[in-house]
Amino acid sequence: MYRLRREDDSVYLYIKDVVLKPFIEKQEKEALLYIKELSTDTTAVYEIETFLQPSPFDRGRGMVYFDEGFDYCLVNTPTYSGTPEQSNRIRVYDENLNIIDDTSYMIDYMDGRIITTYNTKPAYIDYFWNYVSLVDEWSAVTAADPPVVVLDVSGTDKKGYQLGGGKQVDRKMTLHIFASSTAERNDLIEVIYDNLYLKGCPLYELPEGTVLDYDGTFYGRRHNMNKDETLFSRATVSGTSNLMFENVSHRNINLPLAMSRGMDKVMLSDLNAYRAKITCDLRSYA
Repeated sequence: MYRLRREDDSVYLYIKDVVLKPFIEKQEKEALLYIKELSTDTTAVYEIETFLQPSPFDRGRGMVYFDEGFDYCLVNTPTYSGTPEQSNRIRVYDENLNIIDDTSYMIDYMDGRIITTYNTKPAYIDYFWNYVSLVDEWSAVTAADPPVVVLDVSGTDKKGYQLGGGKQVDRKMTLHIFASSTAERNDLIEVIYDNLYLKGCPLYELPEGTVLDYDGTFYGRRHNMNKDETLFSRATVSGTSNLMFENVSHRNINLPLAMSRGMDKVMLSDLNAYRAKITCDLRSYA
């Protein structure tokens, strides 16, 4: 994994786990439905039945995978060399509302599914989820209802900053905000701006990838159910500084309801009704 990818993933984790924390929502006692098509002879898959709009399982959302306090702000202790999977943000119940031990199942945080054996019969679930969809590619914008935030890191400038080795790395970073109302857009602007202005975030080494595996489960969970041993690594890239947000600025994007294209008028989608953009320079020293 090269530096640009590490920077992009590190900023993504900072925005999702820290900046957008005020927009986390909670659902209680939602039903779990057995999905025969996804189950096997030994594994049963249950999916959360939800009618919320926006859906908690749109692209860029999903259930929260860290407990309160176990995020970027946490300083590693001798007990942990990284950050453990949540232990109280999700509760799974049987049909009699008895809590099922969390060592009896795995969680697909992205798609809202519980993976277990046929010895366990989950029926209901409490969970926290990310109300704001955060994506890092434009093609994913239309895959989720607003609010959506698009992270775009591009444009690189590198130059020396001392005699001998060492360089200053500057990249252009833009956050495109798509909201469902003026009030929601303004709230997002205020929270994001305040968490970028005169602030920075760690540049993670990410030796084992990001928090979730390709199937939406916590990294390594399929091989080890011990949450004190299977951790998200907080190791940072050696010989480099934190990523600093410089020259932070914001502007609203006001588009007409219809735009002319040749002789025709084209109606814009609701996704473009309440937009804003926050830009900054992403700076680090290596």
